[in-house]
Amino acid sequence: MISGKNIIIDIFNIKDIKKIETVNDIEILMKKIIEVGKLNVIGSLQNQFSPIGATMIYLLSESHLSIHTYPEKCYCAIDIYSCNLDIDFIDILFTIYQFFNGECQIKKNIIDR
Repeated sequence: MISGKNIIIDIFNIKDIKKIETVNDIEILMKKIIEVGKLNVIGSLQNQFSPIGATMIYLLSESHLSIHTYPEKCYCAIDIYSCNLDIDFIDILFTIYQFFNGECQIKKNIIDR
């Protein structure tokens, strides 16, 4: 029996690293993912690294959403776990791709839990 879905998203070769340097930058992407995925946020934490790089974690009524950025490597990682089996990961992936203006490479792994 499946109790949830987990998508692990690696985003490589990001051309505009300014989009992942700060908490304020990645919050824009995270809010879009929350909106498109119809996710319900019940809490959040964030950390800004110095001089660049950030982490954000959202506690969802469905489970969690997190992002870790590595601007110096033109890379970030997103993890979404949801007990809502109807979540549309394709729309979320498209939203991420649009956020980076198609100037990145995305590798995904969707796991039934």
